[in-house]
Amino acid sequence: MNDLNLNGLSIRPATPADLPALAGLLNAVWPEQPVSVQGLQHEEDSQNASPLPLKRGRLLAELEGQVVGYAEHEQYAGMYHPQKFWVTLGVLPAFWGQGVGRELAARLWQDLAPHDPVSLLSGTREDRPRGLDFLARQGFTEVMRYFDLYLNVPAFDFAPFAAQEALPEGYALTSYADLGETEATQRRIYALWSQLRADVPRPEAETPVPFESFARRFHEPEYLLPGGYLLAVHEASGELVATSELWKSDGEHLSVGLTGVLSAHRRKGLALALKLAAIRFAARLDAPELRTGNASHNTGMLSINAALGFVKQPAWIEMRWEAAQWQVAQGEAAQAAQNIL
Repeated sequence: MNDLNLNGLSIRPATPADLPALAGLLNAVWPEQPVSVQGLQHEEDSQNASPLPLKRGRLLAELEGQVVGYAEHEQYAGMYHPQKFWVTLGVLPAFWGQGVGRELAARLWQDLAPHDPVSLLSGTREDRPRGLDFLARQGFTEVMRYFDLYLNVPAFDFAPFAAQEALPEGYALTSYADLGETEATQRRIYALWSQLRADVPRPEAETPVPFESFARRFHEPEYLLPGGYLLAVHEASGELVATSELWKSDGEHLSVGLTGVLSAHRRKGLALALKLAAIRFAARLDAPELRTGNASHNTGMLSINAALGFVKQPAWIEMRWEAAQWQVAQGEAAQAAQNIL
């Protein structure tokens, strides 16, 4: 396509009133990952409630009154560094390759400059070569991959897993609902979650998440499934030792959050039994699909999900821009140009 007449393109900071337009744009760019205004507001509320000074900014590109693209920089409490950001950019498919992304990226770099970023994370899916090329031209390089995995719940056959459904001897299946939806229960779950998240693959070092931030999940009825927040109890000690979280989503599917087992209790079949319990729970709710995600090098959980019939989707490729490397590359390019001249 030829570039648009960008004289008619305006880029401005987004406001809370723009959430419906942003949700519509995101659903057009990533139709298989539905998002609602409620979901976007939930993300903003969670960030605003963090005790950390998280920075965030969002830009919208408009053409003749239509929102045709967005760009965003933000920071996450679980991987916090004052000079590290996650950046995203999206353009309506009808406007791909027409210069909107370049204009948004240029403005995004301007907005980031006062924060003196040392690194940025971004990414797209492996089946979006245009996006991968765009990020590469901006100086981003791959750091890790992960997969979304989908399971057709009505088609799932429990018969081959009859021997694995029961938790191993010495362990009992329970849930947030069974334990009592109290702060005391939340603190028990938080203690388990804090240990398990240390093993979750991520592109940056983890940072502590305070209980108050973690506990917000238990006060969000639009996503919480108290009976689907599954846990394994070690009967001898009474300790919570494993979990598999089930959540409502902005679509028809249910999402599997963190699934993990404390190291001292692994290799006993707990993760598989909890996943099977999650599928049973989803089936009782007549959920059409379960979705989860795994890093490409998390071979243990990938093998469990493969055995259950979860189907891999195209990989997400996370990429990083680093100021030091970019400056070196730019210097080398300038020197090469000077040598040619």
